[in-house]
Amino acid sequence: MTVKPPPNARSRRLTTDATDFLLDGQRLQVISGSMAYYRMLPEHWGDRLDKLVALGANTVELYVPWNLHEPSKGRYDFAGRADLCRFLDLSAEAGLDVFLRPGPYICGEWEFGGLPWWLLNEPDLALRTSDPAYLKHVDAWWGELIPRVVPYLSTHGGPITAVQIENEYGYFGDDRAYLEHLRDKLRSLGVDVLLFTSDGPYNKESFVNGGLPDVLKTANFGSNPGEHFPTLRKAQPEGPLMCMEFWVGWFDAWGNEKKSVRSAENAAADLKAMLDANGSVNFFMFCGGTSFGFMSGANLSHNYEPHVTSYDYDALLTECGDVTPKYEACRKVIAQHSGRTDLTRTFTPSCKLDLGEVAFTQSVSLDEALPTLSTPVRSAKPTSLEKLGHGHGYVLYRTRIPAVFSGMPLVIRGMRDFAHVRCDGKSLGTWYVNDEMPRWSLDIDGDAAQLDILVDCMARPNFGHRLKELKGIHDGVYFGARRHDERAHFGWDNFALPMDEPDNLAALPWHEPTPSSGTPAFFRAEFEVDEPADTFLALPGCVKGFAMLNGFNLGRFWDLGPQRSLYVPGPLLKAGGNELIVFDAVGGSSPTARFLAEPQWDR
Repeated sequence: MTVKPPPNARSRRLTTDATDFLLDGQRLQVISGSMAYYRMLPEHWGDRLDKLVALGANTVELYVPWNLHEPSKGRYDFAGRADLCRFLDLSAEAGLDVFLRPGPYICGEWEFGGLPWWLLNEPDLALRTSDPAYLKHVDAWWGELIPRVVPYLSTHGGPITAVQIENEYGYFGDDRAYLEHLRDKLRSLGVDVLLFTSDGPYNKESFVNGGLPDVLKTANFGSNPGEHFPTLRKAQPEGPLMCMEFWVGWFDAWGNEKKSVRSAENAAADLKAMLDANGSVNFFMFCGGTSFGFMSGANLSHNYEPHVTSYDYDALLTECGDVTPKYEACRKVIAQHSGRTDLTRTFTPSCKLDLGEVAFTQSVSLDEALPTLSTPVRSAKPTSLEKLGHGHGYVLYRTRIPAVFSGMPLVIRGMRDFAHVRCDGKSLGTWYVNDEMPRWSLDIDGDAAQLDILVDCMARPNFGHRLKELKGIHDGVYFGARRHDERAHFGWDNFALPMDEPDNLAALPWHEPTPSSGTPAFFRAEFEVDEPADTFLALPGCVKGFAMLNGFNLGRFWDLGPQRSLYVPGPLLKAGGNELIVFDAVGGSSPTARFLAEPQWDR
């Protein structure tokens, strides 16, 4: 049971004057670190918070992802990695205040910006606006969330001193009624602490459209505080200067040439400039963690840019929580600025396992696994994943193509995001949505051929105006050389493959491995561990898919890079026997699993 702040805990209030934050009337320079509790295992929360305190911070900042806590309409989850109240308890025990960012939209390089996928089944819904149909869902969600966190407000003796309204709304639109509704909803639900917004200082309209007159404005940027703090001051003549997201690193996308890095010296110099200017700061990220499962986000502007599974972010702590030179450089700046002489703790990197190669001893093709994994839904045209009642994973579209279409160009329209196409079990190839569609045609011998299109439904965009993306195939499959002359094919079996039921995977009809090049397949390995510890899983010979360890989805892998291994937190391993299941949607020539002591990246 979650421990609530004791009823006799001292009430505190964070306010502002013309230049500063005031905590119970005493001037406070906020030094905060951003942590995504949902990107870490609960067993690691205490360690990461301890290192934040040792940095010299007084605050921890965290988003609350709606889609994690309400994965399907009306079904709420606040356990395990979703146990927000437990994280708040630990923050209070560590002596840290909390800046809470409850959305409902959060961005955060997180799937759909934190919005739940099931909103997409209402196609006319205007997201992030005062549309009553949208606000109905927001109000229901906050009606569940906010009463859980009200006991943790500083005015109730808890750690939460400030709460954000929406997130970077100035980049999105100008619906003042929407922001006012969120402000008023928070107040009506009992949130009586300082409210704030955060926006980028790069466009003249951002602070205007993203702010409210009676709510503190803060800025998000990664460098040049000497330029951006004056922009914030112009937009807000009175109040503390705060960089709510000091981007000390950056995220990575599949297909990047190498991992994003920022030097420790560069980040520390900008930190010093902010502190010297009497600015408050939130390190984004202090510790990034991992977008386990299928929850990484994507950018979508000219091209689709899905984020990798790792959210290392080149942060002050590594993905596995080790202290970096950037941590040490920033701590030195904080110590010198504050005059503190106690910021000298040293930390030993966590123990890492190098288990070497682990053999896959069993496999099963997707075709063999289908009866265990899915029941087909019949439709005239291919049906999107959302309309099939699922939010993440894969969809297999299967049909019989009549011989009349033999030799005609095959065209797939409305596909998101990666397709593996097979005809009568033979691979024709793959198509990634960023690339031009391959020129395929079917050589049909007989009356008809079986066409299989396996679609990997990758991350939904987390930023901008192209959030509303249906996954799978939401248009159709056609044959013809010119669009005007294309002929649609009707009559499909839609197999939704959410892949989020470990019991289903364990029940697959496993057998000895068989050559699988070009065939979507699952691979299974069993291995022993003497003493569990962190490690990194590399999958040479595998092309694209996901890995599940002891029933826990570690996330996506892709030989496109730059990420070449998946972080395996030690608490996921068992002393004794362990099980690894890997799904490859393409089918490599010689799949291999290796557990390594260091992460593998293109650098």
